[in-house]
Amino acid sequence: MTTVGVRLATPVALPAKGQRRAEATVGGLLALPAAIFFCVFWLLPFLSALYLSFTRYDLAGMPQWIGLGNYARMLEDPGFWNSAQVTVIYTIGSVIPSILLALAIAVPLARPGRLNSVLRGLIMIPAVMPLVATSVVWRIIYADGGPANAVLGAVGLGPVSWLTDERMAVWALVLMVIWKHLGLFVIILAAGLQGLSPSVFEAAALDGAGPVRTFWSITLPLLRRTLLFVLVIAVVGSMQAFIPAFLLTSGGPAGATEVLPYYMWATAFSFERMGYASAMAMVLLAVLIVLSLVQFRFLRGGGDE
Repeated sequence: MTTVGVRLATPVALPAKGQRRAEATVGGLLALPAAIFFCVFWLLPFLSALYLSFTRYDLAGMPQWIGLGNYARMLEDPGFWNSAQVTVIYTIGSVIPSILLALAIAVPLARPGRLNSVLRGLIMIPAVMPLVATSVVWRIIYADGGPANAVLGAVGLGPVSWLTDERMAVWALVLMVIWKHLGLFVIILAAGLQGLSPSVFEAAALDGAGPVRTFWSITLPLLRRTLLFVLVIAVVGSMQAFIPAFLLTSGGPAGATEVLPYYMWATAFSFERMGYASAMAMVLLAVLIVLSLVQFRFLRGGGDE
């Protein structure tokens, strides 16, 4: 009679208490630089701004606690409401055209091919340029004798005061921002299109769906997550825009380009009302959080399959 032996699994020895403590110490030390960076450059400035938003502080003396006084002041400040209105116009005017143009360009550029690879690289050039350099270049373009007016003059439309006309100034900033960020949005959307399963489109073609029907019924629903990701970063970026208004128009003419970040900066450092500026910063942060949560709410409603 043959005896069948049963081999018992050797139990895995758990690390000793001292060894676990040493591993935890090493892990903590490795995470320490990131934790210090987070505390010094994000948490402490945020807490300081939150505290200052409840005070009257002119950069000279000590902050004086006034509770919700700064927030109540916003309700009666025409400058704040003007800057909020300019920010909404600037955001809507730059975000919607940027995404629509990026989607229209990304669809053909997502197809494989050496030429498309070169074009995707070229279209990213404005996106990787420093925003300060971009603003300086566009200031030259918008000059009275600059390229923009030269093109308009060639077609008989005459010169335009791009940066000194109250009706045109904000749209001049919008045009520059669209040119600046279009390439980044195109690359993100093209990557999302390339990640879609070809079998879905092959099945649609077998069912007789045309290009337009395929785009609206298949491509857009599958690209929903990517589109909403682009929307989130576009809205957050536009509502925090400061450099274009600072370098091109200094908030003018007559406050026509005084977006909220610029108004906050002027309030804090030109008028030395740091507490009031901090309160506006907290309101802007709250608006951005709400908008992001709303967009991510829709983001969970669909997905790229």
